[in-house]
Amino acid sequence: MMKTRPNPSLSAQAAAALLAGLVLAAGAAQAGCWAANAAEPTSNDGLPVMHASFKPLHAVMDQFEAQARPNPGLLALPEVRLRLTRQVMDSDEPSRRPREAVIHAQGFGPKTWTGTDCGIHAEAAQRIGPRAGFSLFINSPLTTLNRWAHDEQLSAYLEGERGEAVQGWPVFRGCAVIGPERRLPWVPVTVGEMLGYFEREQQRKIEDWDRRNERALEPFDLIEAERRAEQIRPQNAKAADMLLMTARQRKAGEASFHAQLARGRRGLVDELESLRATRAAMDAGQLGEPYRLGSGRHRLPGPGDAGRPLKRLVKLDSGFPWDARHRTRIQLLTVCASTHPNNPAYAAPMRDAVAALDLSRLAALLN
Repeated sequence: MMKTRPNPSLSAQAAAALLAGLVLAAGAAQAGCWAANAAEPTSNDGLPVMHASFKPLHAVMDQFEAQARPNPGLLALPEVRLRLTRQVMDSDEPSRRPREAVIHAQGFGPKTWTGTDCGIHAEAAQRIGPRAGFSLFINSPLTTLNRWAHDEQLSAYLEGERGEAVQGWPVFRGCAVIGPERRLPWVPVTVGEMLGYFEREQQRKIEDWDRRNERALEPFDLIEAERRAEQIRPQNAKAADMLLMTARQRKAGEASFHAQLARGRRGLVDELESLRATRAAMDAGQLGEPYRLGSGRHRLPGPGDAGRPLKRLVKLDSGFPWDARHRTRIQLLTVCASTHPNNPAYAAPMRDAVAALDLSRLAALLN
């Protein structure tokens, strides 16, 4: 009778499967733990992120970290490993505003995990992104705004949707904005300012139209085209006939083509004149009203907009007391929560996370 010998490859497969199961089990047991802190190595102007001059910024981030680590909402996030990341930046207007910084407390899903010691793969985390978390932005007035229009006279932003206040602080796009004396760093763009922008934009369109069509509006020289056709006829009669036919067709359609171009330009000019007429028909009070995006002419509110909330356009407040001489002065804090848009399981823990923050302690750090 033949004895059956054990299959070593099957044994190896079983051992590998058992080991993989143990690794996964260990990883699952570590879900919700804190990975080592991360930081962008340098500021966007080349200084080390832990540069001594950044100490006031890190002091604020330390306070935020102290609140984030025991935060019940963060610790309740399902299937994540948690990590804090710091970044220091210069302002986009260094002559007017102090430095900016941000610290993120975020939860990353299993596809970013590495090892069994609560590790997170940096490249995977960057590529996939967090599932949920919250962030503290320092001296960053544009966090809740999206640029909507810009030229040499006006930078207008779409104001984030206003939400229910959190601990008394105004909320825009889910972010609590903590400013001195509850002051916002932006003010409304007025109707007059926006109509003025539209006029300048329309004038730019007309000037661009003129540049693009300058040569097309020049009379076509049929006599010169006929002369060229005759020059090449001895070498290529067929090409000469084709050139001559094309030239005569172009000349025949020239008046119609120029009329079409004129109508296009007239439409641009009519829109400019309409803008000017609309502006001239308004009194100072109407022109001074905040501009809200509606569905009427020139994006002004129309009859169909009655009774529904309209988003405002805003601009940065030139009177906000920014201090650019003291580059790490803390003048504005913005706390923002985020959740994975396709996973509602994170919504409730994140609401608890934000509710557990002590925004008054953060506000006390404004100087």
